[in-house]
Amino acid sequence: MKASVVRYLSLWLSFFSNTLTRDMEFKANFIGSLIVDAVYYGAHYYFFSIIFSYVDVLGRFTSQDVKIFLVITFLADTVYMMIFSGNLFTLNKLIVSGDLDFTLIRPVNGQFMVSFRYVKSYAIISLIILVLLLAKLVGDNSDYKAIDNIFLFITSFFIGQSIWYSIDFMTGCLAFWFKNFTVGGWLSHEFLKFAERPDSIYVGLLRRTMFTILPMALISSVPARMLLYGPGWNFLFGQIFIAIIFLILSRIVWKVGIKKYESASS
Repeated sequence: MKASVVRYLSLWLSFFSNTLTRDMEFKANFIGSLIVDAVYYGAHYYFFSIIFSYVDVLGRFTSQDVKIFLVITFLADTVYMMIFSGNLFTLNKLIVSGDLDFTLIRPVNGQFMVSFRYVKSYAIISLIILVLLLAKLVGDNSDYKAIDNIFLFITSFFIGQSIWYSIDFMTGCLAFWFKNFTVGGWLSHEFLKFAERPDSIYVGLLRRTMFTILPMALISSVPARMLLYGPGWNFLFGQIFIAIIFLILSRIVWKVGIKKYESASS
């Protein structure tokens, strides 16, 4: 088990090194991607600044809380874009074109290859900036500095990443059944919009859906709650439970999908 983890970590580091070298050869694209991120972050901040010009709180989230929530949302987006997005976005193309054959014949786990092959290295710059910004916002308010808050936030953050990965991956795998599911990327993006709002705005059936069937509230809102309000064990344990279920489902969907896959040689 340990040897397998070390092997795959070493393989990912090789992927990262190769893609970093490639990305640095196209500096204009590298810089352009950073500009796109800045516009995306600015638009979301402006959206919530307008809302808070009319209201004082969104459920439990104050204006200061939402600023931290937004940075956490941007962090979640940046980490996901860096590790997974560039890979899963092309999954439909691999399946339709038959290029998935080249992945499946390699002596590594196929799901690992299609999920981690490419790294968007430009996101490192955004990641550093966002981490520093979050550290400043947390440092300016002593209520957020508790060690257990920070530890639970980090834990919850990566659990949230695994949930979003599972949803996005299973959405991409629908191409195994529909043969050409080009709307998968659009559908995933629409799902993600639910994660970009504090969970306190959702009520009734929609709120229950956001915490269970389509658990987008677990991606950014629950990590933010861990940092802002301290241990919320019901949220955390629920998040862990949902993550396990969705990761297992992603594995099942992949294995069943591979059996339905019509390779280029068939």
